[in-house]
Amino acid sequence: MVDADLWYQRWMAGRHRVIERALDDLPCRPSGVVLDVASGDGTFTAQVAARTGGRAVAQDRGAQECGMAQNAGCRAVRGDTRRLPFGDETADVTVAFEIIEHFDGYEAAAVVDELHRVTKRGGTLLLSTPNRFALESLKGVARYLVNGTVWNARDETHVKLYSKRELVSLLRRRFDVQRVFGYYLTTGPRERRLPGTYMVTANPLLSQVCFILLVVAKKREAASP
Repeated sequence: MVDADLWYQRWMAGRHRVIERALDDLPCRPSGVVLDVASGDGTFTAQVAARTGGRAVAQDRGAQECGMAQNAGCRAVRGDTRRLPFGDETADVTVAFEIIEHFDGYEAAAVVDELHRVTKRGGTLLLSTPNRFALESLKGVARYLVNGTVWNARDETHVKLYSKRELVSLLRRRFDVQRVFGYYLTTGPRERRLPGTYMVTANPLLSQVCFILLVVAKKREAASP
């Protein structure tokens, strides 16, 4: 078995790598705002802001999370993700890592609308979520057949999971999707690491079976209907 702390360190290192890949050639004015929605402790907020040169603003519902984000060097604002406490076109770069899977389909669409509202025209959205059809979901199918347990991508708070195609379709209502990355392929027997376990890829075939999907999208310059 892989030590839990070591597994987490490798997982986090891979998360940082995929964000770096997603930010390649991403322009952001030094005075621009990087807004991280449901930011948690602000670790990734600070990374995106440092990489783009923007000013980090973190939003979360919890006081504890906002406190941690402030400790990470971000301005933190408490508020509801479904009704973000920011004006229209606030952010040059909007970040939403692993949040939409916590809402049902209707609410997820409303969250995307809010992400669109607070992003400047021509601005960038970075959004990630677990993949409904990841290779690891095959383990979930096996468990379902044995005991009826529905696969939830390792988190009981997940309400709805998306495939790559479904995720792109959801975002295209409001944004122009530019790139889709996949991260974390699968573990081996008994959670042992295999070559490619913590891979980061934009390959269309491989990315659609990775555990996490990360989309880079642009808000259209023209006003959306």
